[in-house]
Formats: sequence, C-alpha cells, structure tokens
Amino acid sequence: MVEIGQGTSTREIGRQLQREGLIRSELAFYIDVRLHDDLLQAGVYRLSPAMRMEEIITLLVRGEVAEHRVTIPEGWRLTEIASLLGEEKIVASQDFLKVAEGKEGYLFPDTYTFPLNVTAEEIVKLMRENFDTRTDDASLTLKRTDIILASIVEREAKNDDERAKIAAVYLNRLKQEMRLEADPTVQYAKTLVDRSITDPWPKITTEDYRSVQSPYNTYTNDGLPPGPICNPGLASLRAVLSPAPITDLYFFHTTDGQTIFSKTLDEHNAKKKQYNLAI
Repeated sequence: MVEIGQGTSTREIGRQLQREGLIRSELAFYIDVRLHDDLLQAGVYRLSPAMRMEEIITLLVRGEVAEHRVTIPEGWRLTEIASLLGEEKIVASQDFLKVAEGKEGYLFPDTYTFPLNVTAEEIVKLMRENFDTRTDDASLTLKRTDIILASIVEREAKNDDERAKIAAVYLNRLKQEMRLEADPTVQYAKTLVDRSITDPWPKITTEDYRSVQSPYNTYTNDGLPPGPICNPGLASLRAVLSPAPITDLYFFHTTDGQTIFSKTLDEHNAKKKQYNLAI
C-alpha cells in the first residue's frame, strides 16, 4: 500500500517508488511520465514489485486507488462534505446527503480512509461513531444544545485561543435572554430559504438579518437555532463546556482577523468606530 500525497511532484513520486523497491529507476520513471505528459493522481494504491513500471504509471494516471483518503475540515456542513465525497468519486453527493439527513453536527471532522466501493451508509456510520469515540476519549459529556452552540463557535472562531471567549459571550447572552445574533446562523438560514444558493456560507447583508425568515436566524429568533449549523471539532466542543470566565456580551472581527470583545453595547460600538467598521 503506497500513499501518494496531494501535490507530490513526479520526481518525488519516483523517488518514493524506488525507495519502496517498486521501480528500479526514479529517473526512468520521471522521463516516461514527462514524455507522455501524464498527470499522476494522489491516493492510496496497492502496488507490487512484480508490476512493470508502465503498469504502475497507468494506475497512477487513472487514479485506480485501493483506498480513498479524505480530510473533512472542522466547521464543514453536510453539503460541503457531500460535495467533497462526490468530487473524489467516493460516493454520490446526493446519496450521502440522504443518509446523513438529521446528523448535522454529529459527523466528526477528521481524516478518514475508506475502502473502495464504500457506501454512503458506511461513511455516515463511521463518522458518527468517530464522534462518539473522540468525545468519549476527551471525557466530554455533551447535550444537544452544547453541540448546537459549538457549531456556531466553530464558524465564528478564527483560532483556538478565542473559542472559549466566544462561547462565553453566547452563553452570557443566553443567560440574559438576549438574542445570539450570530452571523453564521444567518448564512446557514439563507441557504435553506434560497436553495439556488450554491455557496455553503454566502455573504450576508444587514438586510438579511431581518429578511431571512428561518428558525435558524438568531437575529429574529430567541435562543439557540433548532440544530447545529456545521460539524464542530473538539476545541469548539470543549469551549462550550469550559467557557472563559468573562462577562462580555459582544464581539466582532476586524479586517485583519482580530476578535474584539466588549461588555456593553456602547463599548462595542465605540470599538467598531475605532476600527472604522459600520455600527
């Protein structure tokens, strides 16, 4: 079993195959590939020293992998996972979405190795079981509301250091019966209202805050949305269970990626003005 990583050059692949004893000359391999202007595809391949070099090249060009290896990033929603699985020709996007319906937030973001001919049912089952395993290993006892909030934190946080603070802001707002007013929920809601939108996280306007009619819009609805808006990782799940000890109720992101926190609306607006952002 040989893994060819994404972006690996032809020379590096030849060197790897020679090191594994699968070809005699990395130079001959390189010349053959370049001569035919072949494009080698990443993946995990089942190769044998008994195979001719031309056979190995044919497998790599055709992408006839023995296993599929795919990385699901933190914060991706089901539609994004479905698109990736479809693009990688692992399973049909619609097959995955049909099986994964109702499991938003519970399919753990991770790197997975799937056998050839894996089914959508098997993928969803493995990802769901991985969620349970990883959260159990981390000693996280989670309620559905925790997962919902963690999914919002996942979409809002720019780095691990601020997750606990963002979680604290939302929890503080919930305690004071303030609306969350979380932009990612509006993005998510917008795609549910308008199915023609292909961007999973479309840009939103201030008008969208009020005009997007959906229970997922936390600008127009009290409390948490009815379900997670993406699949969060461990860091965001931990942040919800262990929020920062702060009393802040507001935050915003600057154009250079900073996250600025405030305790009052006046302070929040003053800081936005300081960073030349619309109030």
